[in-house]
Amino acid sequence: MAKSEETFYEILKLERGATAAQISDAFRSLVREHHPDRFKDPIEKSEAESFLKDVTEAYNTLSKQALRVEYDKSLDRPQSQATQKSPQEQVRELLQGGVSRYKNGDFTSALAMLDHVLRMEPGNDLALFYSGMIRLKNPHWRTLGTQQVEKAIELNAFNVVYVANYADFLLENGMQRRAQRLLESALENSPTDEKLQILLAQARGDDKSSGFSLFRKK
Repeated sequence: MAKSEETFYEILKLERGATAAQISDAFRSLVREHHPDRFKDPIEKSEAESFLKDVTEAYNTLSKQALRVEYDKSLDRPQSQATQKSPQEQVRELLQGGVSRYKNGDFTSALAMLDHVLRMEPGNDLALFYSGMIRLKNPHWRTLGTQQVEKAIELNAFNVVYVANYADFLLENGMQRRAQRLLESALENSPTDEKLQILLAQARGDDKSSGFSLFRKK
């Protein structure tokens, strides 16, 4: 397990001056070694998923030149300067950047920022939702993505956007019953929401229309 005080270089077991090729090789090696599919024990699998979350955050930052430059600057910054911004300000800036990049389709950079928020504030529902939605796009990361999105909904049950986007993903992937349960529960809180009603009709098979997809909208 990676410790929160470790630098991204330490997480990837690299020196500060590592080349792009070394960063890529280290990432692939750690993914192979700690891939959750290698573990049958639920606890070990969960630990592997958590560890690879840190590894992916490190790789997504160091493999992007612009992000790496900014990260290296933060390592060089004296402690007195590094603490000029409050944790709340840092979280707010990272969230704004992450959500903006998500909406622009730059999922790699968005995930690096959102994961950084979650290292600082594990219960941030906005970061959980968007990082989870990104991970849902990759079959290898859907378990963690599902956990993150569902945790975000649990933390902010009245957020219709969370529910609608996740329900739409479930429907697109043939999980109608799961989507139906989610939507029925959400409509208890927001009984007049039109988007949720439309999605529930689709989940029940009442709506034969096609082309309606919240998940594909930015």
